[in-house]
Amino acid sequence: MMNAAFRAAGMAARYDAVEVTREHWAKELPRWFEDGVAGLNVTVPLKEVALASVVVASETAREIGAANVLARGGAGWEADNTDGPGFLQWVRRIGGAALLDREALVLGAGGSARAVAWALLGGGCPKVRVANRTRERAEALAEESGDPGRIAVETAGRAAPAGGLVVNCTSLGLREGDPLPLAPEVLRGAELALDLVYPETPWVAAARREGVAAETGVGLLVEQAVLSFERWTGIAPDRAVMLEAAEAEIVRRTG
Repeated sequence: MMNAAFRAAGMAARYDAVEVTREHWAKELPRWFEDGVAGLNVTVPLKEVALASVVVASETAREIGAANVLARGGAGWEADNTDGPGFLQWVRRIGGAALLDREALVLGAGGSARAVAWALLGGGCPKVRVANRTRERAEALAEESGDPGRIAVETAGRAAPAGGLVVNCTSLGLREGDPLPLAPEVLRGAELALDLVYPETPWVAAARREGVAAETGVGLLVEQAVLSFERWTGIAPDRAVMLEAAEAEIVRRTG
């Protein structure tokens, strides 16, 4: 996807996937800077670690408490977060701005859930319900959100019926045999169910069986990548090219 965007923009740049553990992160990060790497995307479980590893961070990254983008700065790496802003663009694109005027149910309390809750609150959502397996983590998210009065905390196994938007921010669905993050009947009455995971997961399939419009996370993948590309290059990429490349890669991997 990124390489397709670089080619479309006529840029001689390359985007590679690199696996790194928490233990090796502190050693690899300065080496990448010394090697002239222009920027990084960071995924779970290193988003909070990435933010703590830099001196300079955007207000968005600090408020969310996690970074999914590092960009080369004059004195070192600079952290940012495009998950939250990208999520808002995604919702507006597929559900319309009016969807943000209703309450939302967020499943999970990790870095992605923090970004989604931040985006929803900033986008005008009147109430965000956060349901997590362990209530303590959801309560911590609410307290650290800066607007705990608009966040209601629930336990995932006892979540009330959904209304408006439902977002799965857990990793459930990545592995075969994973349980659903929420009982399917809780989805009834929701307007739109979104999963940050891609390709299609049992969660998305369950939502559709309940008659709820549902989307996988490929749209968010593209939206946050568009913003990452702009952060690194100062150039707006061809979104259609990126979406086509992302969908083709998902098909290739899943057969």
